[in-house]
Amino acid sequence: MSDWRKGDLGLVRTPLAFLYADPGEDAFPQTDDVLSGWAVSATDDEDRGWIPIRTHYGYSGWIRTEALRRTNREELIARAGTIRRVSGNWADLYAAPKVQGKLLTTLPRGSFVNIVKDDREGWSLIRDAAGNEGWVHTMALGLRQDGDGYLLTDSGPAWFQENASEKIQCRSETEIREAVAETALSYLGAPYRWGGKTPGGIDCSGLAFMSHMENGILIYRDAQIRPEYPIRKIPREQLGKGDLIFFPGHVAVCIGEGRYVHATAWKHTPWVTVNSLNPQDPDYREDLADKLEACGSLF
Repeated sequence: MSDWRKGDLGLVRTPLAFLYADPGEDAFPQTDDVLSGWAVSATDDEDRGWIPIRTHYGYSGWIRTEALRRTNREELIARAGTIRRVSGNWADLYAAPKVQGKLLTTLPRGSFVNIVKDDREGWSLIRDAAGNEGWVHTMALGLRQDGDGYLLTDSGPAWFQENASEKIQCRSETEIREAVAETALSYLGAPYRWGGKTPGGIDCSGLAFMSHMENGILIYRDAQIRPEYPIRKIPREQLGKGDLIFFPGHVAVCIGEGRYVHATAWKHTPWVTVNSLNPQDPDYREDLADKLEACGSLF
């Protein structure tokens, strides 16, 4: 069977797949990066090599058929025990456990792979979503903390709130705040790219999303607060480390004391950088501070 039908489940088989608002060769703009090993569900039938899909974090759009391979509920459930996340900025997949081995592919940070054989003197044998088996540096892998539950349940958007509550209960508020802020800062210097979510190119909501996803919590992947997702509006006076700051069409991650990290297309800093809401700070951005719309928090 070649044609995809509404309800079919798939995994991204390419290192990176682009999600578009509309199908076709002239589709523009790209709205999202969907990474290798991430699960999607077809929301309608395939249309001339394009599939309308919803991701495991509830984001919708069109993706090329060639970027996907079919999966099913059973595989999504079974793979949970062996899944790993690429935690280094990039992971080279080699045919042998040595840097002189044949390079099979390169996977970006955030990709999901399955462990075949654990650590062998600093190397792990993994299988990617395309079926390639090869060796990566063990230090380039970490545990996956989020899940595909939204595609496997009938709870719909409520799942995001339930998932966040479970993750928050497992750790202290301070730990989560520190982790989100540190993850956002780890993308410093990554170039700005509309729709991006990797160190090779990332946008403002992509940075906010990845900072939470890498810590197990799925938020809406856009510069807005959505009631079915776990971020809720708070007064500016309560803004703390790890919270989100919303400007018109823009979002940043607070790192404490009025400072924030964000992916910006501003001509002076077209990359992930740190700025401040405090007028006395040298990196104060008056153009943003004057337009602050809202603050949001998990807590």
